[in-house]
Amino acid sequence: MLDRAWGCLMGGAIGDAMGMPASFFTRSKIKETYGYIEDFLEPVAEVQTYHGNLQAGEVTDDTQESIIIAQVLIEQGFFDKEIFIKKMKQWAIENNMLESSVIGPSTRRFLSAVIEGKDPGEGAKLSDTNGSAMRVAPIGIRYYYDFSLCAKEAAESSLPSHGSAPAMAAACAVAVACAAGIRGGFSPAQVMEEARKAAVYGEEKGFDIPAPSVSKRIDLAKRIVDEKKAEGMNVVLDELVGIFGAGMKSYESIPIALGVFYAVEGDARQGIIAAVNAGDDADTNASICGAICGAYSGIKKLPKDWILRVEKTSGVNFKEIASGLLNIK
Repeated sequence: MLDRAWGCLMGGAIGDAMGMPASFFTRSKIKETYGYIEDFLEPVAEVQTYHGNLQAGEVTDDTQESIIIAQVLIEQGFFDKEIFIKKMKQWAIENNMLESSVIGPSTRRFLSAVIEGKDPGEGAKLSDTNGSAMRVAPIGIRYYYDFSLCAKEAAESSLPSHGSAPAMAAACAVAVACAAGIRGGFSPAQVMEEARKAAVYGEEKGFDIPAPSVSKRIDLAKRIVDEKKAEGMNVVLDELVGIFGAGMKSYESIPIALGVFYAVEGDARQGIIAAVNAGDDADTNASICGAICGAYSGIKKLPKDWILRVEKTSGVNFKEIASGLLNIK
């Protein structure tokens, strides 16, 4: 189980770091700039306006926020909204996040409110991006044994910053998909079904806004993969991206990440590479896909040089965090 929990956190961080140079590139722009990405690359600063100052193998805010969630869970034993907000505020101030270009619009609105001493709740109701889904994997590890509780806590973790129905659906789907992988004994199709059911729960709990259904798009992503898988991963990616997009909206990002997971049958190495080359919000999509795949196939499916590279650049002991999340009583 530790192997899968470690794989979940490590897969998320590796996907983040590998996708970083391709962030907000189209699939054709990725090919023109880098070719087909299969390893960590130095971002081309002239065209990578979001992460051009980072080095190959460095993680972004995606992984940093996931670690904050893990810290809250390990220190408190459960998700504590007030402690989470306090830690996010401290992180934002220490790292000048409001002056950076890397955080999404929903997270920016949330951080602006808490730094100014305002209630972020009202703004969170309209937040429909993937920020809460990208940081939620530790909740999947913590509550792997109870999918209902996992979805409930994932929704609670989303609420402070991403309170809309699609955003909460996305967070619940990702957390439960990670939990299913860590618990073990589920086929990729069964993981997709558990994620879909969790998304339905999130849609019921979140604030209703005009937006596509994440749960229905998860179901459609599975059907697309079933239809196109025999034609190869590039055809699958063209179809998924062409139908859903691969941007930061939760109803684009989560069907892409789960669709790729399903297409590669949970193989973490293959899933990360495919999600990166889907383009657009490449770091977040690959981080989410990497976490779900890593939980499913475990640390053994991730190349050792990838693990060592990201551990070195991030300075994070992901195995220790995974152990802490599993050992909470």
